Amino acid sequence: MIHHYVPVNADTEPPTRPPTIVEAEARTARELSRAVGKLTTDLKTCNVRVDAIEEGFQNLYAAHLGNVDGLRKCKEGMLTSQDISNLDASLDSVNPTLVEQAKNKEEEKKHHARTEELASKHRELIHQLEDQVEKLVRREKTWERTISELVARRDMLERREGAWERTIGELMGEIEIRAKRENWWEDMKEEMEGRIGALSQIAVLERFGPGPHFVSMTVLLDEGNPSSQREIIYQLAPLDLMPHSIHLFLSQIAEGYWTRGTPSIAISAEHVLQSCPHPCLENVDMGGNSMGYPYEEMRRAGLDVVSFQEYSPKYPHEKYTVGFAGMPHSGPEFYINLLDNTLDHGTLEERKFKMGPDMYAAWAMEAFGSVEEADEKAIEPYPCFGKVIKGFDVVDEIAKGLTRASLPKEEEEEQAVVRLDDNMLLSPVKIASVTILQNYSPDDTAGDGSKENGKDKGSATGDEL
Repeated sequence: MIHHYVPVNADTEPPTRPPTIVEAEARTARELSRAVGKLTTDLKTCNVRVDAIEEGFQNLYAAHLGNVDGLRKCKEGMLTSQDISNLDASLDSVNPTLVEQAKNKEEEKKHHARTEELASKHRELIHQLEDQVEKLVRREKTWERTISELVARRDMLERREGAWERTIGELMGEIEIRAKRENWWEDMKEEMEGRIGALSQIAVLERFGPGPHFVSMTVLLDEGNPSSQREIIYQLAPLDLMPHSIHLFLSQIAEGYWTRGTPSIAISAEHVLQSCPHPCLENVDMGGNSMGYPYEEMRRAGLDVVSFQEYSPKYPHEKYTVGFAGMPHSGPEFYINLLDNTLDHGTLEERKFKMGPDMYAAWAMEAFGSVEEADEKAIEPYPCFGKVIKGFDVVDEIAKGLTRASLPKEEEEEQAVVRLDDNMLLSPVKIASVTILQNYSPDDTAGDGSKENGKDKGSATGDEL
């Protein structure tokens, strides 16, 4: 397509867009050039007038010299006799010619004065015009330098813009690569979690059967009183929902970590009742003397924590459900939910669904400062892998036990060298045994309390498994 350029009259039609700096400076230079041309023309006209005035002045001056020469001849007596006779004859009257000559001389003087004044004005005007032309020339040079600087700056900005475009392109490329890497890591993480879950499910099926799986935990409410023994029975989650967590928990029981030593229910908070295996009570964090990680033996066996934060929205942290404690990898301690802790121990999606958009936004603003910050800093959920089906009264009775929060502050500071958890029970409840129940039926009226020779008929120990 051919575009025809149509000149626009700057005096009558406004520009369709604001001029750029270069266009404005070019237009100013053109106006200055036209002004200089006009001044040059006026200067030539003035020079012509001055030449004419000088020529007229020279003619007048020549005539004046002729008159002066005539007067000189008259004074020196160089007049003829006829002139003298004529002069004598006219002594009594005024010669009109002399009067006319006198008037002419007066007019010539005035004309000469006017000519001199006009010539002086013209010379002054010429000087002014020359000064203006010099100023315009200097301004033109200044504008030329300014235009050159602006052009250089424009070129620099264009180069800088090109560099920024290249930098932005490189950054976008890096962001895209990082996003792909993150997606790749997420895919690999999901794949590895799926493989761990599948292997855990196979291991549970081979060692503990398809389920459902039931676990009996015997506790002594008063360690010095054998008659205070009580039982809590847990039913574990469906194997296809939480295979890794179920495998870890059953393996810990089968290896005897929840039977030997001093496993206890040691923490009673308002929302959870937390149990820990041996030797948690010997650690300084629980009032003991041992330092460091208390579950080193379980760690060496690969049975202390889950490999990933396994969670299923189909099995949320409702009241009396069981979950592994601890972050970033939960275990080996587990807790019983005394409340519905789905909002705090579940996924961010569950919180959004249960709270609704408005309540969730208010919570995010209060907890993190913004919804986006809450989404970015959301922690992973805790594994929830079972629930209490018997012994609810036992759980509630233990939860009512006194904790360190009931101690006077002065006495607490004197007794504790290390700051202990206020939710720690003053008298932790001893876990006498934890066993996996075989062929257990929740509807069995005889329950699982029938015993023979001090051993549960429907249970299995670690040696048997």
